Parts: sequence; C-alpha cells; structure tokens
Amino acid sequence: MQVSLNEVEVMSAKAACGAGRPWGLAQEAGWAVAQLEAMGLPGAQSLLGLLKATDGMEMEALTPETGGQVWATRDAPACPVVTGAYLADRGEVTGSVTISALYHPVLVLPFLQRLDGQAVLEWQGGSLAGGAEGVRVDCEPGVNIVRDVSLYGHDERPCADAPAGSGAVDIDDEIWEALGAFAHRTYVPASEASRLKGAGAGLT
Repeated sequence: MQVSLNEVEVMSAKAACGAGRPWGLAQEAGWAVAQLEAMGLPGAQSLLGLLKATDGMEMEALTPETGGQVWATRDAPACPVVTGAYLADRGEVTGSVTISALYHPVLVLPFLQRLDGQAVLEWQGGSLAGGAEGVRVDCEPGVNIVRDVSLYGHDERPCADAPAGSGAVDIDDEIWEALGAFAHRTYVPASEASRLKGAGAGLT
C-alpha cells in the first residue's frame, strides 16, 4: 500500500512502543524506518522482523555492554536501534570494536549518517557504511542476524548520497498490518464511559 513517510514513522514508532520499547527509543526506531524507506531499503520489514524476534524480551537483554573492545549482550543479539542511537550520541567512531551479534543491521544505517565522520559495520559476507558524506550498502539489506561485526571509522571507500526523504512509499500490506497489530497494543481498551463520552451515537 502507498503511505507517506510521516505515516511510516508514526506507525513504526507506535509498533516499537507496543513491543515494549520506551517511547524515546520507539521514536528513534520510527525515524530510522522512515529514513530507510526513503532510501528504498526495507526499513519496515526489518523493524517487523526485529519486533517479532524480540517480542517480550527485556531491553537489558538487547543492550550491548560498550565499555571494552567487544560489545556483547547477555543472551540475544544486540538491538540495532539501541546500538545506532548510542553511536549517534557518541558523535563519531574512533578505533575499532567487535559487536558479537546484531539483529537487522540495516536499521543502524540511518544513525551512522548523524556521525561527524564515516563509520563501517562489516561482517563476513557484507558491510554497511555511513556518515555525513552519505551511505554505502554492500550486503543483502534484509539480513536478519549478523555475528562478529567489526565497527570502525575512517574507511576510504566512497559513499553515495542518500535520497532525500519525501513523498510516498510502497509498504507490503502484510507488513503494514503486522506493524499495526503491535501498535494496537498501545491503545486503551474502550469502556462504557468512553463510548458515552466519545463521538457517535452513544446509547442510540
């Protein structure tokens, strides 16, 4: 179905919130998905895959420890939105670290564009790069989980300008409905009082 990028962002944020993300992180997820869809990359599909894989999990289990040269989580691969937001907050990547495992790495890509310099995520068989100069995708964008990911800055290979985010994009109906099901968890159930006070016929 054809939807605006604003609709993509709002639906994705609500879906992430419905799956248990705090609202601030859910907003970051919505923004990232809209950015990816504007680039022609599978943002909505990747977010849906992430939410399905991590449904019911505590955020602590998806948040990597970032104090050393290896960023690892307790049990599951790291959440790409948490990882991307952390990188964006840092502002740049210096040196090199290894991320032991990462869900849907394409969701990190928009956050790399917030960096002052360029950063690269690289694993066996693929890589993503981004920064103020643009983005580069050398992988299957819909990959679910990657392991032993190298994260480093100052790559010499060129990046291309990312397309500007505007207009409408085409989202598969099943993906949109599945995101809507997650978003529906955030809605307050109707009550007799709310039906009487709301728009409509009331008791008629």
